[in-house]
Amino acid sequence: MSETAASSEAAARAALIAAMAESCVERGYIDTTIEDLLAATGLRRSDFDRHFAGKEACAVAAVDEALAAGLATVTAGFSGDRPEGESVLQVLLGLLELFAERPALGSLAMTDARQRLPRAAFERYAGGFAILIATLDRLRADGAPGAMAPPNAARGGIGGSEALIRRELARGRAAELPRLLPDLIYSAAVPFLGQKEALRLSRQGAELLKGKRGE
Repeated sequence: MSETAASSEAAARAALIAAMAESCVERGYIDTTIEDLLAATGLRRSDFDRHFAGKEACAVAAVDEALAAGLATVTAGFSGDRPEGESVLQVLLGLLELFAERPALGSLAMTDARQRLPRAAFERYAGGFAILIATLDRLRADGAPGAMAPPNAARGGIGGSEALIRRELARGRAAELPRLLPDLIYSAAVPFLGQKEALRLSRQGAELLKGKRGE
C-alpha cells in the first residue's frame, strides 16, 4: 500500500470513529446505525467493512481513542520537577481542556461507556478509571503530617470529579469545563494533603485559568 493510500485509509478510519462518538452523543449507541456513520462521513459500506467487523467494534474503537487521549494527558501532566499535588493539578487541567475541546469523546468515555455501550467498552472505561484512581493515590506520598486518607479517598475523589464533568457535558456546557479546576483539585487533594495545601492548589488552579484567559 502506498503512503498516500495508507494515509487515506487512516483518515477514513478516524472519520468513522469520530462519527460514532458524535452519533452516540446525539442519538445514543442503540439508535446509531452504520448507515448514520456513512451518511456523516460520505464513505461507503465497503470502507466501513475494511476497518470494523460491525457497529460494536467501531464503538469500542471510539472508546479506545478517548481513553488513549486521556492517558496521554495524564502522562504529560506528571513531572519529577514538581510536587505530586501540582502534577495532579496539571492532569486535571489537561483533562478538562481535552473534554472541552472534544466533548463527544468526553461523553463517550464517561457516560456512554458506563451505561450504554457493549461490555467491552465498559471494561475499557473501568481500566481508565483505575488509572485515574492510581494517579490521585500518588498524593499519599506527599501527605500532610499525621494525615491518614481513607482507603477509598482516591476513588471518591475521582468519582465526584467525574460526576461534575458528566453533568456539564450533559448540559451542553463543555466549553466551561476548565472552570471546574479550582473545585476539583480542592476536593481531590484535601483528604491527602490537608485543607491548607488543598486551598493553595485551588488558588493556583484559579491563577492558571486567569493566565490562560489573559487576565
